Amino acid sequence: MGRNPTLLTTHRIDDSNIDNMSGLLDVARSYLAVTRLATLAPIQTMRMHTEKVWAVAFFKDGRRIVTASQDKTLRVWDIEKRALVGEPFEGHSDDVYSVTVSPDDGRIASGARDGAIIVWDVDSKQMAFKPLMKHAGGVFSVCFSPDGKRLASGSSDWAVIIWDVETGVVLSTCVKGSLSSVSCVAFSPDGLKLASGMKFTINVWSTENAELLIDNIDAHNDWVQSVVWTPDGQQIVSASQDKTVKFWDSSNGSQIGQPCTGHTLYINSLAISSDGSFIATASRDYTVRLWNTKSHQQIGQTLEHTASVYSVAISPSGELLTSGDRNGNIQLWSIESTLSAAFGIDSSYDFYFARRSKVKLGQNLYTEALSDAEKVRMIFIIDLTV
Repeated sequence: MGRNPTLLTTHRIDDSNIDNMSGLLDVARSYLAVTRLATLAPIQTMRMHTEKVWAVAFFKDGRRIVTASQDKTLRVWDIEKRALVGEPFEGHSDDVYSVTVSPDDGRIASGARDGAIIVWDVDSKQMAFKPLMKHAGGVFSVCFSPDGKRLASGSSDWAVIIWDVETGVVLSTCVKGSLSSVSCVAFSPDGLKLASGMKFTINVWSTENAELLIDNIDAHNDWVQSVVWTPDGQQIVSASQDKTVKFWDSSNGSQIGQPCTGHTLYINSLAISSDGSFIATASRDYTVRLWNTKSHQQIGQTLEHTASVYSVAISPSGELLTSGDRNGNIQLWSIESTLSAAFGIDSSYDFYFARRSKVKLGQNLYTEALSDAEKVRMIFIIDLTV
């Protein structure tokens, strides 16, 4: 997966071939472009459910995926074994709209159309306690706090609720005067703030006292379907049914740069890489697209489904992507070559891999961190000779 290291190391670097290094770089770029075109097919397509896959999430170990479906169940897929893990999680009585995995991979939380939230023990597939039933409408979004001690939920009853994960007790409720369903919620990386999206607007709340910190960011011309934070906490990224993705200063709600445009129908879901260098969007136009978070330009070609795509998630390593569609299928994609080709061998490329190596090291992904560090070293050697 990724670039072929032989391409960069078979040329011995000495005085006799330094003049040829620019040609080597051209060959490398061409190779990467061809590789990108050759990896647009998914690694695997799995029929996970009998109906729509409303939500999907990676476990933090990067080896498993959990899905939530219109068929009222959740399923776990083992990526390495390419097999379902045991029986479905059963307990919901209606569509399961949302799912999230705790930071320690020990628990899953899911929200359903009937307003029920269930916190599950992953190993036993049993409920940690009785379903949480404080919402009076469908739960469109659930999200664990970075420390795993709290859970946030957004509902069609216009409310955001923050829960104690261990006890199921309501810690705070955030409600605005305007009557609008809350379609998405996301904790900031430090856990001190919470972003919520609804029709047209985004709000930012204090998680300590439910104070409204930023009121009604005039974000989109339609429903805000997903919000995420950049890892440094300085930006909020939103995706909408108006077919655009936008970036916001999290301190004051001002827009940053131009929107990401290209989807031809609603964007249903948004995910951001662990290093913040790219995002992925899933749309009713049957495609998933990757975007550079600095340039806001699309990365590579579209990833295609045979039906509307409702959910997307990026692995912690940033090398895999999974997406769920209307037919109950999820697709697993290797996106390493696409990212490599997009960044190219230039001054930003080594920075990208250096930063990603650091992120992976922090996640205890030692083999993957070393692999990225080796890519930086090879690029550095070539750069010195050009």
